[in-house]
Amino acid sequence: MALTKPILYSISAFDAQDEQVFTFNVIGGDQVTKNQLTIIKQSNNDVVYQVTQTTFAFRHTVPSNTLSNGEYYYAYIRTYNANDDISVQSNSIQFYCFFPPTLSFNNIPASGIINNASYVFEATYDQREGELLNTYTFNLYDYQRNLLSTSGELNMGGASILPFHIGFPFYGLEDNGSYFIQITGQTIHGMQLNTGLIPFNVKYIIPNVFSIIELNNNCEGGYITIKSNLISIKGESNPSPPNYIDDDTAVDVTGSGEYILWKSGYNINGDFTASLWGRDFNDNSTIITMSDGQQTLTVRYWKDEDDCYYAELMDQ
Repeated sequence: MALTKPILYSISAFDAQDEQVFTFNVIGGDQVTKNQLTIIKQSNNDVVYQVTQTTFAFRHTVPSNTLSNGEYYYAYIRTYNANDDISVQSNSIQFYCFFPPTLSFNNIPASGIINNASYVFEATYDQREGELLNTYTFNLYDYQRNLLSTSGELNMGGASILPFHIGFPFYGLEDNGSYFIQITGQTIHGMQLNTGLIPFNVKYIIPNVFSIIELNNNCEGGYITIKSNLISIKGESNPSPPNYIDDDTAVDVTGSGEYILWKSGYNINGDFTASLWGRDFNDNSTIITMSDGQQTLTVRYWKDEDDCYYAELMDQ
């Protein structure tokens, strides 16, 4: 018998800082007792690795930090029998070495609490040498790590500027529920990504607000019409989400630059009544400002030289 031509299997891009196992196969011929792997840099055809390893296994392990990230290589393998006869070289394979890409969520609150039944989870992808993300998948799990919902495999669709952002919405999150969110993905040259399971909790914000309602009995139609002057206005905050205190019944905005802002959904005209509940106001600071783009009302809280406190309304 004689040695047959080995078949070297292709590999995905990998981080040269880690060891890498190259695998191959031999069909028929003499028993393989050792193998020699040769790796050549594509840019200048320099042989950067040529080592013989004694093993009956159809594999060859390249130690960590043998190659360099950011380079393109090709490789082939040859095998030996017990008489030290050597086979012809195998097919050649090509591969890249890259630093590991990063993929991480960027909008999960530090508290780990989401205050809504739906949420768009956002993440950022980046890679040092510009290796692009090819596909990615968002997965939502319950507290027992059972898969509840998935985005399915999504394609980047030609995005080529790094870093770039991805996002996906999930709906139907239950109040007081515990969940895990995860993203998996693959780069265009086969590097695998996985954020792992990131835990978060859901706790709805349910404001305790009282409002006058009007009831109109439509006896002929057999129904009652309910009318209320209360509307819900979506606001913004810094930080986002705001710092909830007192079992989520109040918001702390005493820090520098912190605020709650409502920009739409109301008008300032004619007579109206506005109520504000608060405590521990910062001295000599603005408590609330209301503006419709034409008129601005500002309430300031300040202390004079006799340590007397005042609330002042200014119409601008």
